[in-house]
Amino acid sequence: MSRFVVGQFSESFPPLTDGVGFVVKNYTELLLANGYEAYAVVSGEHRKRGYAKDHQAGIDYTIRASMYPLPRIRPYGVIVKGRNFKGEVGKINFDLIHAHAPFTLGRYAQKLAKEQDIPLVATFHTLYKDDFIAVLGSKRIANLLMKIIIARFEKADEVWTPSLWSKKRLQEYGFSGDIVVVPNGTDFTLPTDEEYREYQERGRELAGVDPTTPLLLYVGQINEKKNLQLILNSLLLAHQKGVNFKMVFVGDGADLSKFNTFVKKNALEEKITFMGRVVDRGAIKALMAAATLFPFPSQYDVSPLVLREAAAFSLPLLNTKDSATAFVTTNGVDGFITENSFEAFSKTLIELIGDPTLCEKVGQAARTNLYISWQDVISEVSERYANLIERRRK
Repeated sequence: MSRFVVGQFSESFPPLTDGVGFVVKNYTELLLANGYEAYAVVSGEHRKRGYAKDHQAGIDYTIRASMYPLPRIRPYGVIVKGRNFKGEVGKINFDLIHAHAPFTLGRYAQKLAKEQDIPLVATFHTLYKDDFIAVLGSKRIANLLMKIIIARFEKADEVWTPSLWSKKRLQEYGFSGDIVVVPNGTDFTLPTDEEYREYQERGRELAGVDPTTPLLLYVGQINEKKNLQLILNSLLLAHQKGVNFKMVFVGDGADLSKFNTFVKKNALEEKITFMGRVVDRGAIKALMAAATLFPFPSQYDVSPLVLREAAAFSLPLLNTKDSATAFVTTNGVDGFITENSFEAFSKTLIELIGDPTLCEKVGQAARTNLYISWQDVISEVSERYANLIERRRK
């Protein structure tokens, strides 16, 4: 099949710092680069400002609905599909639609696919039940909502998920159909030795550290559900023990203010920095090159992009047992795994801060074992799309 038209429907998209949004961005841009027609049908806070930012960044493939953030789930919120938005989407004759979330735009994707009699792919990216319980405080309501979510996945022609770990979670939620595992990749290319040294120098400047100070890095949502309090508690203990380190958090989220308060209350301002949202991908690369270790205790993510990004820069992750990242990591070989407890995590973190040689060795193996480029992924994606479209047309 020479050319097809695909819509990637997602409620998150850059500049929002969210893994799903970056998946959609890379799917869309690489499909376009490979000669297909692709659109990112997404939402964004303040639609007109979103378009301006898109165009300034050279992005002309987005169609944005308006999103109004809500306090408890910020930066996410209520999505409004205005007349202009519907008009722009309605002009496109899609051959296939890919829904990356089962909510407002996911329902809209399902409706359009049915009306146009075209295949619908749905990807399971997120532990929705955990989110429902956190926001609503009720397992009973969360279970009812999950039945609705599973029913939406059952209407897709194919259901994808990025890891065997997340496939198991979706089955535990009650989905009994076939599930295709399509891994996530990274848009980071493997740096040459010279590029790595240049990035490393810039990263130290950005973090404000000299080569003798171990740099720890976290990139992602600043949210309790990411288990970040475990990092902060462990770093407080490290500080109390006189350990030399600098920790940089990159990202935005609902609990940024709360965590900043923790840092100030414990006089950790010289040790811990929250940089906020960083849209310069070069800066992220620089920080990863300069870092010794990436503490990542999240039990929430189903296939975090940072695993692949960090691998490109030989940066090992410190994971917690039974997480998605631990599932693909061999402890002490291409990453580190510890129990999801303060005692175990803090002990391992402090030991690794003091052993940069081990971190470097394990980071090199992570580069070899865990790195996957988006170009490799998109080859499989486009082939699966073509097969679905051909089957529907027969």
